[in-house]
Amino acid sequence: MSPPNTRAVSHQYFIRAPPEKVFAAITDPKWLVRWLADHAEISPRKGGRYSLGWKDGPTHRGTILEFVPGKSITFAWKWPGVDLRGTKFKLSVEAKDDGAMLRVDHTGFPRLAKWVDLYGGAEWGWTYFALNLKSVLERDHDLRSRYDG
Repeated sequence: MSPPNTRAVSHQYFIRAPPEKVFAAITDPKWLVRWLADHAEISPRKGGRYSLGWKDGPTHRGTILEFVPGKSITFAWKWPGVDLRGTKFKLSVEAKDDGAMLRVDHTGFPRLAKWVDLYGGAEWGWTYFALNLKSVLERDHDLRSRYDG
């Protein structure tokens, strides 16, 4: 939960795939390029570094704040050229029925006018990418346009 002076993106998605496969998809560079980024490097451990990049778009580079094998990963989220001081992006996986529950939390957006667009972009963006992950894992279908980039 975020402090009262901040906003958070917080969603849950049921994915019909084994929790181990969902966790691999959020921590393995080979999987990350199938649903999220065009380029991915990650050292999945607390204090590890990551780099996620998009063709004709930004490259996010930062540190992994928390890592619980098989359960969750938390990134100190960076946006090139923008001070995202204190925002954290966490992906968590939990076994649920015949699949997994993916939880997406991006916290720490100050309740200030200049942050409204960044918060809205995170709300929209994480919904889009989480649904793409669901599609890739359940149907092996990437929803991103082949014309992007």
